[in-house]
Formats: sequence, C-alpha cells, structure tokens
Amino acid sequence: MQRIYHLLFLMELNAVLLLLFIWSLFAKKRLNEKSKSILALPYYSLHYAGGHSRIGDWKPYFEKNNIHYDVHWASETHEFLNQFMTDNWFKKYWFYHRVLWRRIKIIFLLKKYDAIWVQRAFVPFYPFKDAYFEKLINKIHDNVTVDFYDADYESNYKLTINTAKYSKKVTVASKYLVDFFLSKGITTYHVRYAMNYNEYEIVTVKNDNKIIIGWMGDPNNFSNVTYIEDELIKLEIAHPDIEFLFICRKIEGLRLKNWKQQKWGDAGFNYHEAIASFDIGIAPMIHAAEVDKARTAFKTLEYMAANVAFVTSPWGVSDKLADGQNCLFAYNKEDWSKKLLQLINNKELRNKLATSAKQTIIQYHTYGNVYKQLYNVLTDNNLR
Repeated sequence: MQRIYHLLFLMELNAVLLLLFIWSLFAKKRLNEKSKSILALPYYSLHYAGGHSRIGDWKPYFEKNNIHYDVHWASETHEFLNQFMTDNWFKKYWFYHRVLWRRIKIIFLLKKYDAIWVQRAFVPFYPFKDAYFEKLINKIHDNVTVDFYDADYESNYKLTINTAKYSKKVTVASKYLVDFFLSKGITTYHVRYAMNYNEYEIVTVKNDNKIIIGWMGDPNNFSNVTYIEDELIKLEIAHPDIEFLFICRKIEGLRLKNWKQQKWGDAGFNYHEAIASFDIGIAPMIHAAEVDKARTAFKTLEYMAANVAFVTSPWGVSDKLADGQNCLFAYNKEDWSKKLLQLINNKELRNKLATSAKQTIIQYHTYGNVYKQLYNVLTDNNLR
C-alpha cells in the first residue's frame, strides 16, 4: 500500500507543479519597496518548539516596529504526532497531502509580502529529491531567505544545496554553517539562536548537602549520556552526595545507582523548575557528527538561561561559549569526570561560570538583541 500511496502523491505533486509553473510564467515579481510585511514559513508544527523559537516567536518584535509579520503553519502538533509519526501509510500520506495544499495556497499570496522567510523547505516533512518549490517561489518573489538550523544536507544534500542556491540568501544559527554555505558561494548570514531567557528565572533553594547533575533530552540523544556513564560512575563512587536527574521520557539499561527520572506528564512536573534545580548541567555530544557540529545545542542555552554551570562538548554550541569563562569543555571521554570534579569541588567556580553564562545569553541570544540583525537581513537593509 505504501507504494500505491506514494505513486498517487507523486502524480498529484507533478500535476500541481506543472500548473504552478505555467502560472509563474505570467506572475510578476513584487516591486522593490521598503519592507513593510514579512511572511514567515516555519518547517515545524504549530505549538512544536522548533518552529516557534526560531521562526514564529519573532512576531511581536516585528509588529512593535510596524512590520506586519504573518506566520503560516503548515501543520499542527496533533497532526504531526498522530499522522506523520505513525506506521499507518494512509494517515502519513494524508498528512503529506494536507501540508502540500496548505502551502500551495500560500504561493498565490507571496507577492503581497515584501520578504519571505522559509525554514528549511517550502513544503515541510515530505523528502523531496530536489528543490522544486523553492525554485518556483524564487521565480515569483525576489526576496526569499531560507533558514537552516543544523546540517539538513546530511539527509538530502541535493535538496538543501539547491534550496540555498535558488534563494537570495540564507540565515543560519552557527558559525560552522556560515563557513559551509559560504564555501558553496551562497550569501549567508549568521543569525544567532534567540530565546526567552526570563522563562528560566526561577529561584531554587539549593541543598548544600547534595549536588544534582542534570541532563534533558529525548531518548535518541540519551546515548550520549550512556557513552560517558563510566566517568559518571567514578564520580558517584567518590561522591555519595551526588544525585543525577535526567529529564527524558524513556531511559533503559542505566548502571548508575543514584539517579532520578522526570518527564512530561508526571504529576506536578515543571520543566523550568526541574532545570533550575540542577547544580551542574551536562551536554555531551560525543562523536562530533556533522549534524552536531552544525547546530547550536539548545540545552546549553537553557543551562545559560537557568543560571546553571555546565560541562559541554566543545562543538555544536554558541560561538560565545569559552572554556573556563562561562562553561567547561570536555574534549574527550576522560575529560568528563575531570571537568565535573572541578565543579563538584568548587562552588565558587560553579557560581562564577553560571553568572558569566547568564550574562552571555542576555547579551547575545535574546530576541531583543538579535532582532535588528534579523530585520536587516530579511529586508535587505544590511551590511554583513
């Protein structure tokens, strides 16, 4: 059945592309005017963090400056979880169909906007082999910017590179991606990840008789924690006052003794309070895969916002993090016990790094501080 649904979807897709291509031959591009309106197209679903924090949450900042900022969501979270994340192929392809048509309707409205900002791909989730729609919308509109958060080219190189090349410019969240896209001759701007740090400003009374080392993430990324488990066990044996707290929906095969698990849906669970309870955070990304080097790990930004000292792998983090200044870097597996031991034994160092990290996020990773740069990039009112 999967093959039948796939062929039907491709037939629909090709027919739509043909009709849109014919229409685009007669569609005039917008006139060059001072930007007054922006259309933002998140890849991720409504109420799903990745689409909001990177694309959707800018709306009040633009509108405060009389810039109309429309956010068009191609799907909602319940659709994504119940239809896309399923083994039922009818539901999956029905999801593809609905996302496709929601974005097709937008094509006829593109010219009313002065700038278009697309996250990853014009039509989310479906793994197109090439940038058909991106080429089309750039024929219609002359100010399309595409945003990439991590190494999307890992899963579909041709789609990602052609999407970037067809577009006027690219925004990225890391210096690593700046270098990558510039090496392809693509106009690229580094727009740092922004966040609402005040959500994490929760006063937590620390227990001086116990040190909580914490981590949060999904089960797929928990393998990074298990990779350094031997180093964590060394600390547990040497310091019985240590407790590990993992915010994760599923944990299996852990050999640590003194650990607790929290997850969404637990009675009384508050995500921000849980992070604020950490004395030390950990952010291991052990193997330095391309996707890890290219991203800006959100958990390190959360530690910074929550005023928590942390140890992290040296890649895939904010370009404003520096070893010994606002965090500690663990360069190899053995470093984890050494660097964590420094923080366990030195409360003053923990406080110093946490305070410095908090100042770093306020200065470089807030919506207010990043807004002007993003406005300049999207509206062509910029000098790199």
